[in-house]
Amino acid sequence: MKADNKKILVADDDADIRKVLNIFLTYFGYAVDCVNDGEDAMILIEKSSYSLLITDYEMPRINGIELTKKVRNLSPSMPIIGISGLHSSRNEFLTAGASLFIEKPLTLSILKNALERELLFEVPD
Repeated sequence: MKADNKKILVADDDADIRKVLNIFLTYFGYAVDCVNDGEDAMILIEKSSYSLLITDYEMPRINGIELTKKVRNLSPSMPIIGISGLHSSRNEFLTAGASLFIEKPLTLSILKNALERELLFEVPD
């Protein structure tokens, strides 16, 4: 997998998940920023350009669904991967504009395949 200077933002309130995703994504050559809620994610998205957003469903201040809607309005072509332990979140994420939904617990092989697919997918503006 080539990272080619791709920058990924991870928004999840679980510190362990942020740590694992950061290690995994960095290992594969991605630049990674991690935040613990949707509000902090929006601050970074407004200041910087990201190739992909990975967001959890349940977070303080702004949850993953609201974050997905806000990001979709700002950056219609940015791939967004929604993650949650609640299978019922799938339709909410996809309706809000997520490119893909992955149910927790997620495996690194599933995430790797999703990243390759989403980061290679070009969405016309």
